Amino acid sequence: MPVVLEQFCRRCGWDEEIFWEDGRPTGAICDCCGSESGIGDMGARPGTWDGVKGLHDVRGWWIGHGARWTSPGSRPPDWDLLRQLRNIPEPWRTPPPPADDRERRAAGRAASASLGTETACRICGLSGPVFWRDGEPTGTVCPCCGGESGLDDLGHPGARETMRTIRARRGHWAGLGAPWADPAARPADWDVLVQLGALPPVWR
Repeated sequence: MPVVLEQFCRRCGWDEEIFWEDGRPTGAICDCCGSESGIGDMGARPGTWDGVKGLHDVRGWWIGHGARWTSPGSRPPDWDLLRQLRNIPEPWRTPPPPADDRERRAAGRAASASLGTETACRICGLSGPVFWRDGEPTGTVCPCCGGESGLDDLGHPGARETMRTIRARRGHWAGLGAPWADPAARPADWDVLVQLGALPPVWR
């Protein structure tokens, strides 16, 4: 049975509109991320990763591009991206990606490419560790988003189809509030948008 009213944008959690009513989109355009209900969030079906990965993909794209507001005048002065993302109802944030067979994912490396030596996580933008060296993944697990290079960050630079997995993982991670896989590694002054700014444009 559909939820009577959805007052939170499924992509970003903005809560100033009615986006869905009685299971139907209202056509409302989110002042924050610009998603139009019935277009930017159409086809999403909660319950499985396959049902929500398209929504995670568009969320990951928006966040990877700096979470820009479509209507900057509507942005509250005390706006907090992570607090807003927690407004997204659970069905649009979960479940997590499937625990795919590692060998099957590793076989997908042939379709992936690299910028050479990469010291920024393709998913969350954390800088420092070497994630790819001389075009090969190092197997480094990002202490921020938890993605493993060579398994969770496969893609071809700038190619939309192969980028969807990276963006979907980014959107899922952000939708959970961008939790650190290793909380002890999180800097006291950490800012998710500053970190995402380190993402090379081809991985956005």
